[in-house]
Amino acid sequence: MKRSPAPVVLKFGGASLEDVQRVARDVRSVRSEGAPVVVVASAREGVTDLLSRALARPRSRSLHREILARVRDRHPDLPLAGRRHLERLARLLTLVERTPGRDAPLGDRVLSQGERLAVHWLSARLADDGMPATPVEADHLGLITDNAYGSSYLLLDRSGPAVRRGLGRILATGRLPVVTGYFGRSLEGRVATLGRGGSDYAAAGIGALLGASRVELVKRHVAVLSADPREVPDARPIPELSYEEAEELAQFGARVLHPLTIEPARAQGITLRVRSLDDPTVVTTISPPRADRRNRALTILRPLRLLRLRVPGGRQRPGIVAEVSERLAAVPVNLVQLYTSSALLCLALEPGQVVAAIRALAPVTRDAAAMLDGPYRVAIVTAIGDGVLDDLGRVPPDVLRGAEGFSATPRALSLAVPLARGSRVLRELHAALVAPEAT
Repeated sequence: MKRSPAPVVLKFGGASLEDVQRVARDVRSVRSEGAPVVVVASAREGVTDLLSRALARPRSRSLHREILARVRDRHPDLPLAGRRHLERLARLLTLVERTPGRDAPLGDRVLSQGERLAVHWLSARLADDGMPATPVEADHLGLITDNAYGSSYLLLDRSGPAVRRGLGRILATGRLPVVTGYFGRSLEGRVATLGRGGSDYAAAGIGALLGASRVELVKRHVAVLSADPREVPDARPIPELSYEEAEELAQFGARVLHPLTIEPARAQGITLRVRSLDDPTVVTTISPPRADRRNRALTILRPLRLLRLRVPGGRQRPGIVAEVSERLAAVPVNLVQLYTSSALLCLALEPGQVVAAIRALAPVTRDAAAMLDGPYRVAIVTAIGDGVLDDLGRVPPDVLRGAEGFSATPRALSLAVPLARGSRVLRELHAALVAPEAT
């Protein structure tokens, strides 16, 4: 029997949905290749920000009414099912106003309405363009997550049977599934969002479950560059990345990808393509590493704070790093970076977590006679690329001398530098490690 071709997953970001005619042409073009297509959609541009504002001011009924009106305006000509979601959003905002304290699952229910409205609105537009489409809400489809509301993790083994069955039925009819990104259903049966940018992660997860030939992350004005062009004017596009390079870029602050997007694609060997809706020549392909490929990219994380913990005896006190990590995780404080030597631990963290970290480490400073200095204002500048250790000799000596911390792996050179020097160090490293390759 002839096997059906593997599907293609197309994910459209919120900014892309501003040009719905171009989205329709893009979908039609990929469908013309003969493979089944599954669309994943983010909320329309600005909608998630509006809903986040509503949650930030839970008692402001007047603001909620204003936001509801603006969300309604962003979704004209909704079909009946979409209009029901507007009514549901109004009820949810009323519930927010009446609920004391912070309710994370309720917040995720509110935030998910942006994607729900988007898929009903987009499905209607695609149908108007001659492509019958079916809106699919990921929690109803059976995309399962853990219970970490606001930053949930996809449980793909639990999700597989229901997702394949549900989307397979729609594709078998010749219709186009348009699936919500950004959220799924927790183990408790509630809506759980995947974190900002989570529609990329959802698309990669769905692609992995379906055995897709590729997952395309279609964005309006975004490209994967060797650095942020606002910081480094001569930053250049990166046409190809390995899975590991892309993952490091996301973890170290590049906002093009959700940090977990790479994991399901790598597990199944699926090619990811990040491309521009406006300019088809702007494409970055993410796939297994190749020996003949050399990429270098620079990122910067700021503002951060650095604490220095000096431990008498250093390596003679086994388990001190584990103890520090466990105490911080229990608060919880999320370490951005950890730099260590025999007797010194340098802890980089978000500014808002400094007080909690100092309190959590108080028993260490007391029982182990450790000394805690700081916080110091820092930025973390990271050079990323397979084989980047070969470039150590090209790092300017002044950059290393001024660093507050330094770590090196086969794929990332990371420096904590004084905050005021962050932009300068970024440009100097880009000039040393990236610019020579362009000549």
